[in-house]
Amino acid sequence: MDNNYDIIIIGAGVGGLTCGNLLAKNGFKVLMLEQHFLPGGYCTSYKRKGYTFDVPVIIGNLRKGDNFQRLFQYIGVSDKIEFFEINKLAKIVGPDMSIDWYSDTYKLEYEFISKFAKERSAIRKFFREIRKIWDEIEEAHYKPTRLQKLTYPVLFPNLVKYRHYTLSRYLDKYFKDYKLKEFIGKEAITLGLNADRVSALFYIGYIMSYSIGGIWYPKGGFQKISDAFAETFKEHGGVLKLKKRVKKILIKSGRAIGVELDNQEKIYAKYIVSNADTKQTFLKLVGTQNLKAKFVKKINNLEQSVSGLVVKLGVDMELPDFSDYAWIFSFSEYGSTKKILALNSDNKLDLANYDFSIETSSFIEKRRNSNRKNNVVSLVLLPVPYNYKDKWRCSNQKEYEQLKTSIADTLIKSAERFIPNLSKHIVVRDISTPLTYERYTSAYEGGWYDLAATPKQALGNKMGPQTLIKGLYLTGAKTILGSGLTGAIPAGLYTADTILKNKLTHGKNYIRYNLI
Repeated sequence: MDNNYDIIIIGAGVGGLTCGNLLAKNGFKVLMLEQHFLPGGYCTSYKRKGYTFDVPVIIGNLRKGDNFQRLFQYIGVSDKIEFFEINKLAKIVGPDMSIDWYSDTYKLEYEFISKFAKERSAIRKFFREIRKIWDEIEEAHYKPTRLQKLTYPVLFPNLVKYRHYTLSRYLDKYFKDYKLKEFIGKEAITLGLNADRVSALFYIGYIMSYSIGGIWYPKGGFQKISDAFAETFKEHGGVLKLKKRVKKILIKSGRAIGVELDNQEKIYAKYIVSNADTKQTFLKLVGTQNLKAKFVKKINNLEQSVSGLVVKLGVDMELPDFSDYAWIFSFSEYGSTKKILALNSDNKLDLANYDFSIETSSFIEKRRNSNRKNNVVSLVLLPVPYNYKDKWRCSNQKEYEQLKTSIADTLIKSAERFIPNLSKHIVVRDISTPLTYERYTSAYEGGWYDLAATPKQALGNKMGPQTLIKGLYLTGAKTILGSGLTGAIPAGLYTADTILKNKLTHGKNYIRYNLI
């Protein structure tokens, strides 16, 4: 490798890949360093005995003219990936009823009215109001000037009014029926929180972004997305090096000047962009010795997002046609998520009473495949604690495998409610725990979303691309928007745009992009 670059990006997750593409396309000499042997971070796929397993489930905002579609076209990946659209985010199956969660909020509105007719008026008002909030989100500036901030109460009254609201507080404005509130707020568990803890504005943006931009699955799996981004990055002149772990960010006189790898090699650049998570970036890569004590305390006090356990199954059976859904979510009792999160905080699991989901987005491709008896099933338990049973008995590999297997067996048995005889048709299974995610991504405690999307840590309360250290920038799920592909990809744009001094959002190559 050369020893000097304009920009070094740490981590080839989709945030880093997006940022790197935009900077390389605009003339910067960019080096991207990734510890794994594949690009993509959490946006990857892998194979076991001929079966392809995806890590993520869906991607949004890809309808023609929508945010991701315009960005993909600008970068040059649009022609490299084919997507299938999914009609419904989920089927949520409760103790005594189920809800089809349509991506279209008008259809979703009538779905709730059909199940909760007594709250018809409140349901209509709720959906009318969250559409108004989405309009404000789309118009809000992601990097407002001081003057623009002063006009926010007038221009964006709902964003100001509800910025500190949890979802449950917001739902209490409209509804009395506890079952209705439970179903509307249940999707928050996919963010690792419940309605009592998740940011109301973040959750509304999460719902509405899929309604406006659609829900999609990439043909061939999610590795296709990351591979396409890596390919265009190289076409733009970027240098991608895999299996290169950054040991630390080099700081001199309060400025980031380069990185040091595990093998002690040092590489220098004018700017450093970290796609590693927040705590890894500051506490490990920068190092507390280069930070003020007050800032270190702030970082230590940030609430980390949860991790989960996922059982990937390759099966030799034809599966029920779930291709209209991204996942099936089952909960055993009302109020269960709050109990599960409380147990998670105490490093415990209650496998007698738990919620779980069956990810089904890949079924849409299988429906188009003539060989429909070789299928993939993903069973998800979320959240699970990082320090469960002395860190998953990781000090003894045999006990670790036994612990994983026992939980997987319980999940498989529960899934047979939806997929009869599943256990009899398993060809291969792969089990991921928080330790797995930590090992492959270096995410702090295997966290799926970096920081938890609470009101104190979501949207305008998140860190921006710039840091207190000159020359050091952040990108990915930690910045601006937050969780998942929906947050990480635009974060890559915002970081690149900051370095390019607003060229992408205000110049001739203007890419309009909303806040969520």
